[in-house]
Amino acid sequence: MTEDATLKTAEWVLPVNATSPGIFTSDATGTGQAAAVNQDGSRNTATNPATRGSVVSIYATGEGQTSPPGETGSVSRSTGTVPLATVTAMIGGSAATERYAGPSPGSIEGLLQVNAVVPDGVASDPAVPVVVTIGGVPSQAGVTIAVR
Repeated sequence: MTEDATLKTAEWVLPVNATSPGIFTSDATGTGQAAAVNQDGSRNTATNPATRGSVVSIYATGEGQTSPPGETGSVSRSTGTVPLATVTAMIGGSAATERYAGPSPGSIEGLLQVNAVVPDGVASDPAVPVVVTIGGVPSQAGVTIAVR
């Protein structure tokens, strides 16, 4: 090969989704008990369930672009940054009223906090399914919170 020869690799298309939500779980497996906090600030667990009608904070990632744009690796601002895509939550198969969807103040950019009201009609169970949908894309199946 001569000094002025140019090598090129094959081109390919790399698809990128606008959103790709994933709920963090307590054991970091991606299934089971969600990394969630009850309205009183305590961890949501089978022995410390959320009450119907209370707010539970669910921690996720994959919200896509925010306004204003976030900075990878920086600490989240306490106000003003919101996902551009619509964020909704389902708890026990019922739509949960979303109270807040944005950064978890003081955490690294990319950690999304979703505060949702546990619907009154949800069954009392230590493993109630929870799904966060962002921009029409649902989070993974198999994630739960405890409800009494």
